Parts: sequence; C-alpha cells; structure tokens
Amino acid sequence: MRLSIRVIDQEENEQTISGVKRDDWESMNDPCPECGGLEFNHFSVSGGHYGARDSAVVMRSDFWDAEQSLFTRCRECREILYKHPAFELLFPSDDSEKISLDF
Repeated sequence: MRLSIRVIDQEENEQTISGVKRDDWESMNDPCPECGGLEFNHFSVSGGHYGARDSAVVMRSDFWDAEQSLFTRCRECREILYKHPAFELLFPSDDSEKISLDF
C-alpha cells in the first residue's frame, strides 16, 4: 500500500510526502518478500514519561512509553519494506540510498 499526503506550509509551499506499507511483509520477524533476507536497516522514534529525581532526569518506564517505526529497508536487496510519510519530512530526499543506514 502506498499513501500520499499533500503538505502545505505557512508560506503556501506545497510538497507531497508518501509512505510505504507492504501487504506481504508484517515485521522484522518476517523475511524480505523480495529476496528472503533477514537483516534490515530500521529507523524508529520513541517517547515516554520523564521526570526528575533529586538532580537527575529519569525515564519512568512504569507509566508510559511509545515507539513508532519510521523506515525499514532490507540490507541485502535494499527494498524499502516500510516508510512512514513523516520520514520524508525528516529526511527530504526521494533517494533513500543517500541516507546512511549502513551501521
């Protein structure tokens, strides 16, 4: 499934961002549907409940935490298996090969 969203900023500049969610791939537990690869490059964001204890900031994992996948690509064949539309706002290049994911 491909999803396209039109974004217009305050200065009336318009861009289209898109996402990818393959129907034949669910999660990183599944092999790549293109090549059968089992290793992936993956970006995600996370958030949580933070608070202060004495003079240190601590993450309160007993309350709330959230994680959202942004991008997953097979390391072997380079096929994009998942891309959240917001990924293009963070990394505004149509060519994801330019993004260093080979860590």
